[in-house]
Amino acid sequence: MKHDDLKLLHGLVEAKYQVRQQAFQSLLSREAALRNDLQKLEAQGRASESETASDMRAIGGDVIWKAWLGKARTSLNMQLALVLAEKEQHVRQVQQAYGKVLATEELMAKSDKEQRRQRQTAQLAQAIALSVIR
Repeated sequence: MKHDDLKLLHGLVEAKYQVRQQAFQSLLSREAALRNDLQKLEAQGRASESETASDMRAIGGDVIWKAWLGKARTSLNMQLALVLAEKEQHVRQVQQAYGKVLATEELMAKSDKEQRRQRQTAQLAQAIALSVIR
């Protein structure tokens, strides 16, 4: 494979890796936001338990609040589970894309080394030819 072809291939592989990396970062942001929302919900739940809200108990508001809190927690946990499952797939994709980047870099390094060796051999042959002519 020509060195220019390897450079082109490396550019394509690097671009694909960057796209995968950005998608992964977006997924990490979604995970962090969901975890933050769960923490806020838990804090609200703890705060409502510590308050003495006899008025809410009298009208059944505490039961409604706890039911809503449970549904909200379940919904957030389901969303988080989906994001974590997607994250697992993305981790493999990012690793694979990075492996391709490393492989193309290694191929380019080998190609560079081979080109240098060929140039040196050509220069040596030219120097020998010049010294024989003189």
